[in-house]
Amino acid sequence: MEKYNRVEGWLWLVLGSGICIGAIRLNLGSLHYPGPGFIPFLTGAFLGVFGLILGFSKISNGFEEEITRKKIWAKGSGKNILLPLLALFGYVLLLDLLGFLITTFLFLLLLFKLTEPKRRFIPLALAGSTAVLSYFLFCVWLQCQFPKGAFKFF
Repeated sequence: MEKYNRVEGWLWLVLGSGICIGAIRLNLGSLHYPGPGFIPFLTGAFLGVFGLILGFSKISNGFEEEITRKKIWAKGSGKNILLPLLALFGYVLLLDLLGFLITTFLFLLLLFKLTEPKRRFIPLALAGSTAVLSYFLFCVWLQCQFPKGAFKFF
C-alpha cells in the first residue's frame, strides 16, 4: 500500500502544479486585490503540498485498509453508501420546494441520525445549529441568494 500512497501523492502533486500554472495565466493579482487566478492558485498549491506529504510519507496501513475494504463490500453495508447518496439527491430535489434552511436542516438531521442512530438530541441540535449558522453566514453576512421555498419566510 505504501507504493500506492507514493504514486497517488505524486499524481496530486502533478495535478496541483498544473492548476497553479493555469492560475498564473489567469492573473493572480495581489493579496489585497486578488485576481481571477488567486483562489485556483491556492487550491493547486494546497493539492501540491499535500501530494508531497503523501508522496514522501512512509505510513503503511495496509491492514486497516484491508479491513475497511471488507467492511465496505460486506453484505448489508450498501446502505452506508446508498442512503447518503439518496439523501443528497433528495436535498437537490427539495431545495427549491422547501428552501435552503428547512432542506439543509432535514438533510443534516438525516446524515447525523445515520452516523449516531442511538442519540436523539445531539443530531437535532447539530443539524439545527449548522443550518442556522450556515444561513446567517451565507444569506445574511455574505448576501448569497438561496431558494426560499414555498414558505418564503426566510
